[in-house]
Amino acid sequence: MGYWKDQLLKQQEQGWSSVDSGRVVCAKCFEDYAIQDFIRASASERKCSYCGRRSKKPIAVPMNDVLELIGEGLGCEYADPAEQNPWDEGEYVFPTMDSRELFDEIGPIAQNDDVHEEIVKAFSDRMWNEKDLFGLWEGDALRYGWKYFVKAVKYQRRYVFLRPKKKGPSDSEVPTPDKMLDRIGQVINEVELVRTMDAGTRWFRARVHSPAEKYTSAADLGTVPRKASRSSSNRMSPAGIPMFYGAEDEATAIAETYAPNSGVPATVTVAKFLTARDAYVVDLTALPVFPSLFDDGRRHLRAPVSFLLSFVKDLAKPIKKGRALIEYVPTQIVTEYLRHIFRTEAGHRVRGVIYQSARNGGGKCCVLFVRNKQCCNAKPGWQQDEETDRVLKKRKKYWLGLIGKPTRHDYP
Repeated sequence: MGYWKDQLLKQQEQGWSSVDSGRVVCAKCFEDYAIQDFIRASASERKCSYCGRRSKKPIAVPMNDVLELIGEGLGCEYADPAEQNPWDEGEYVFPTMDSRELFDEIGPIAQNDDVHEEIVKAFSDRMWNEKDLFGLWEGDALRYGWKYFVKAVKYQRRYVFLRPKKKGPSDSEVPTPDKMLDRIGQVINEVELVRTMDAGTRWFRARVHSPAEKYTSAADLGTVPRKASRSSSNRMSPAGIPMFYGAEDEATAIAETYAPNSGVPATVTVAKFLTARDAYVVDLTALPVFPSLFDDGRRHLRAPVSFLLSFVKDLAKPIKKGRALIEYVPTQIVTEYLRHIFRTEAGHRVRGVIYQSARNGGGKCCVLFVRNKQCCNAKPGWQQDEETDRVLKKRKKYWLGLIGKPTRHDYP
């Protein structure tokens, strides 16, 4: 009698029911990568009790160990309604769910149906609700903050948004427009999206022009000169502030630059540039896999990664014709923040941003903070700094060198 009482108390304390201690499970019975990694790292048995797989090497762990891992993960984002959910007129105020509904919400964990049912059964005595009932999940708070930021800079305050105009909803959780840029910077560092772009990295840059014109030099095919940028606004840079736009392949460079115009002949000249030196860049194409709730080393990144996935999708969405002047404003401001204010955790500046092409789905693009005068025709020693004297302002740094012969594409 005392044994069963102790078992009941133990199960109530841990929040799930133990299975037979002889039941072991292998990694192939699961879909969740974190559970698979846990089993592979801790395997002590050579045969799985569920799928029957055998091996000469250990492939399985006690099912109770996996249930403990699952219980710890669930406790990070979900709780027992009795702990915080108000009770009114015979029912909970906030929505609740049973364990089967909870695992359906989380998504597939196990590939083996018997394993899935074993897990649901182990937690069958529990009811659940979201852990923080009276606040916003951090990922949602960041998304709302970005939404308010976009609306503010498009339609309310284009240049003076450094102080909040008024208190917003859930002010303590949702970043106001004046705080949103710093929160984006914190998330970029937290998820480790800053990487080193090695010297010698190749970028293709395309220029659209009349078939009668011919361009071959870095001055003509590199970053647009300041005077020529006054009338053009781009995804990352406003009119009058030129930056170097490139792509990792020629097809993407053309797709990002040239839009067919029936009956109007055009030529696209594409040049290859190499970077002169190592530089830090924010790589928005290097988003990590959304962390599993059962990954104890990375589940703290679930909110920032969730936000970045939606943020990057928003940055890369195609813009309707005639809307660029307004729609590009938020990304232009973010780019300016990354260029002038943002610092890595080690205090370094970044030289550019890598992002997914909006017109060629599989391609990568870059915007580099490089002026026209910092692009040159690659010659021996071009990567080195040139100093004619000790006067700093006369020091000249080349960042991009044009290599090879530009290619010409004529479109009727």
